Amino acid sequence: MEIKTVDFGKMDYEEAFNLQMQINRYLQQHRQIPGFLFFVEHPPVFTLGRNRKEEDFLFPLEAVKNQGFQVFESNRGGNVTYHGPGQIVGYLLVNMEHFRKDVQWFVWQMEEWIIQTLQSVGVDSGRKEKYRGIWVGDEKICALGVAIKRWSTMHGFALNHQTNLDHFRLINPCGITEYGVTSLDKIGKAYKREEIIRIMERTFEQLYKAELEPISLEEVKQIASETQAGMA
Repeated sequence: MEIKTVDFGKMDYEEAFNLQMQINRYLQQHRQIPGFLFFVEHPPVFTLGRNRKEEDFLFPLEAVKNQGFQVFESNRGGNVTYHGPGQIVGYLLVNMEHFRKDVQWFVWQMEEWIIQTLQSVGVDSGRKEKYRGIWVGDEKICALGVAIKRWSTMHGFALNHQTNLDHFRLINPCGITEYGVTSLDKIGKAYKREEIIRIMERTFEQLYKAELEPISLEEVKQIASETQAGMA
């Protein structure tokens, strides 16, 4: 089974979101295609999940925007989360019938993917009862959120690599108030972004029993454009 993959590099959240929407639609129209894996790094942005609450922002929304943060309403589950420089964001867009048509399995598998990746760089991490995401002790190192339509997925994970953790102080991350956040940098793991992504790719292939095949950003944009135009 072949999954197309590309690192978008730095890209605005809205542009990446719109690409995801079109690729998700493309997958719904082409059930024979297993899917795509995109890596990306966003400028500072807070994204609002379907379950967010007003009190998840600790400061007035306009004050947050005036500090240079984007705020974007997303179609994923969950509450409010932060994306920004130094964070490795992965979007896994697949047709689930090529894996397993089981939402709980899909989320668990993504968590396991992160746990095994972190284990490869010497970080002992795991799940926390009642809360999604991956934790190092009582600090969250990776957030997860997905949206699924007709068994085609979008969104994924946000792993704190060299992230400015002070930005999380503007919100209750994922609606959680009693625990903190951490990053690979904070716990002393000095890996380059490209090194982490390579490890993630190897772990993905082993865990999902899939082969990653490179695709260019231009090819992804072409698929998205044709899908939007109703040509794909």
